[in-house]
Amino acid sequence: MAAVLALLLVSQASAPLPADSSRFLRTGEVEAIPDYNWYPGYYVLNHKDTAANKQSILDDPLVEPFTGVQFRYHWAVSERSPGDYSAGFATLDADLKRVAAKRKKIMVMLMYKKFDGTSAVPADLRTGPGRWCSGSYCGELTNGTGTSLALLWNSVVEARLNAWITAMALHLSKSRYIDNVAGIVFNETALGTTDRTVLASTNYDPDVYIQALKDNLLAATTAAPRLITMIYFEGGFVSMDGNSVKAGEKIGDWMLLNPRTGAGTPDLKPKDPKGTSHPCTNSKYQNYIACAPAVQAPDYSTAVTDSFDQSFNYAINSVPDGHHASFLTFSYAVGAGPNAFTFADVSSNIADHPIPNIARPWPVNPVAGVVRKVSLTSPIRAGKDASLAVSVSPRARCTIEVIYGRVVSNVKGLGPKSGDKITWRWRVGTSTHPGRWPVIVRCGTSGTLKLRIRVLPG
Repeated sequence: MAAVLALLLVSQASAPLPADSSRFLRTGEVEAIPDYNWYPGYYVLNHKDTAANKQSILDDPLVEPFTGVQFRYHWAVSERSPGDYSAGFATLDADLKRVAAKRKKIMVMLMYKKFDGTSAVPADLRTGPGRWCSGSYCGELTNGTGTSLALLWNSVVEARLNAWITAMALHLSKSRYIDNVAGIVFNETALGTTDRTVLASTNYDPDVYIQALKDNLLAATTAAPRLITMIYFEGGFVSMDGNSVKAGEKIGDWMLLNPRTGAGTPDLKPKDPKGTSHPCTNSKYQNYIACAPAVQAPDYSTAVTDSFDQSFNYAINSVPDGHHASFLTFSYAVGAGPNAFTFADVSSNIADHPIPNIARPWPVNPVAGVVRKVSLTSPIRAGKDASLAVSVSPRARCTIEVIYGRVVSNVKGLGPKSGDKITWRWRVGTSTHPGRWPVIVRCGTSGTLKLRIRVLPG
């Protein structure tokens, strides 16, 4: 818990933009950062949150062409009591294991919004009185039609939410399956209502809401430095004074200065295209942030698209024709229709429709590689079996040369190998002259290791 609180303090201490930030934004210069997971491609969104349903999706042959899955984790059921995230960790761990078993990637969707009439926040925040209440609303904003959203503009609720996000991201960062995690996604920003009277009664302030969204993105990227974090940018920035909130610009500019962040839309609708107020459809931000639109169950409909190709092209094309997406998510469930295409159509089209936007928005610092000897059988007698074990960081394809006199040995076992722990085994020829002979391991950018093996008479 102490580690979570420490990271929370770091994430909330985000400084204002530097005085020369406008120059930075105009130049589009991007500094290299430490390596991070980058797995662009197709993802499947689950429609039911049960373990059985998730396993069924992973087992479906139609899912095989997909890069991975996008599973949802709800704050309301993850934190059973203040600071107790064990339920969320357990669900996450089980899913990570099953995803890794299928050799897939997972996009972890952290949810503080619900659409099924149930609560979006932990039980202790749902009733008052208390500082987590704003007017008659405690912990969450409900609209009477089944939607509930955590009150991010309430400082007590936001602090609790931020702590949960930090804890979940930190848990991912420490997982043995971190290589299978594609990133973190937050639910859509829409409030569920645009009624200013209702919003005023909850003390809603669009700028406080925007700052909370930034703080939560920063909490995740701070706690999980190998992961990207994105948010479904979809309205919710209601002006309370009649002036434009300019949420897209405020969040987009912030993302330019905060690597490993990005946006998406929860409903990709080619027939209802986004304007430049969305970060992913604005030339100022495309190529410099990650973009991840989603096709939900209703978005297969002919009301919003004419075909898979139309939806695909709108996702991957650049402005003014698309989102320049690197990640494209499709709901496993399909709406009642009439539909322009099916989930099976998506599966069958993946091979012929690869995601083209695979370049990293943020370049990676070159990592100084190292190749270390783990063990070497030396001295060794002619005619006996020798072995060399090495560790390689980062993992790489390595070649080995064993040079007796002026001759490079080509005996069985001395071929190229790949990995982060490599062992070669070979037989020293019976006619090999005694001496100390060079052994050279070359692993590309990970480095080179030079040793000598001492051969004794047979």
